[in-house]
Amino acid sequence: MQLRLILLGSGQDGGRPQMGTPATGAQRSASSIALVSDLWAPLLFDASPDLRSQYRMLSEHTKPQGAEFEAIFITHAHMGHYAGLVHFGKEAANTSNVPLYADVTVLDFLSANEPWASLFTNGNLMPMSIPDSGVALDPVVVTPIPVPHRGEFTTTNAFSIVVDGSPWALYLPDIDDWEAWPEAADVIASHELCLLDATFGSADELPDRRISDIPHPLVTDTVERFEDLIGGTQIVLTHLNHSNALNDPDSTLSALVHASGFTVGADGMVFPHGGRL
Repeated sequence: MQLRLILLGSGQDGGRPQMGTPATGAQRSASSIALVSDLWAPLLFDASPDLRSQYRMLSEHTKPQGAEFEAIFITHAHMGHYAGLVHFGKEAANTSNVPLYADVTVLDFLSANEPWASLFTNGNLMPMSIPDSGVALDPVVVTPIPVPHRGEFTTTNAFSIVVDGSPWALYLPDIDDWEAWPEAADVIASHELCLLDATFGSADELPDRRISDIPHPLVTDTVERFEDLIGGTQIVLTHLNHSNALNDPDSTLSALVHASGFTVGADGMVFPHGGRL
C-alpha cells in the first residue's frame, strides 16, 4: 500500500497574500491536507476557501473522479476550514453523499446555516458525527482529539491518523495555547509526523489588532516546548499568518526554526508514510 499526506494549504484562514496586504513574497493557501492511498479515494481534511486550486494540486498526485472524495473531515467552523464545502453543492461539483465527519457541534452549525445546510438536504454531503473511537478505512483509522480553541461557533478537534495500529500523523492547525492542553507533548511525541499551529511568529506582528483576541501559540514557544522531540517526530509548522516572519526564509525566526530541526510547511509538500520529506 502507498500512503501519502499532501499539504494542500499551509496558510492561516485568509491565505497569503491576504486581502488588503501586498501581493509579494511567499504565497500560501488556507490550511488543508489530503491523505492519498491506492486503496481508496482521497481523504480531505478541512475544506478551505482555496479548495479549487488545492483540488488542482491534488490531481497531480491522484485522479479523483468527478470531485469525489472518500470522506471529508472538518476540524472546526472557522472560515478557513469549512467555507470550501460550497464547492460540493449543485452550483459546482454536485457530489453525491460524500461522508462529512465532524464533531456534532460542527454538524449542528452547518445544518443551521445556509448555504451549507442545503449540502445535506440536497444529498451532496452526508453528515456523520465522528465517534471518539475514530473512522476506519483499512489500514487507517482517523481519530478526533479535542483541543482548546476559540469556540464562538463550535468545538475544535485535531485529527490523529493511525496506520496499522500505530499513530503516524497528527493534523493540528489551530490551538489557543499549549499550556491549556497538558497532553500536548505526549500526543506529539507519539506520532511520527505532526503538522502544528504556527499562526504567529511574534506578539506584535499585527500592530492594528490584539493577538489576545485571536490567540495562538507563538512559534518561539512551540520550538522551545517541543525541540526535544525532534528526531523521533518530524514537526511541520503550518497555518502561517500572512504577517509571520517565517514567510521570509532569510528572517531570524526562520533561521531559529531550521536550526532547531523544525520544518516550515509549504503548499504542495508531500509526506510519504514510512519516510520523511
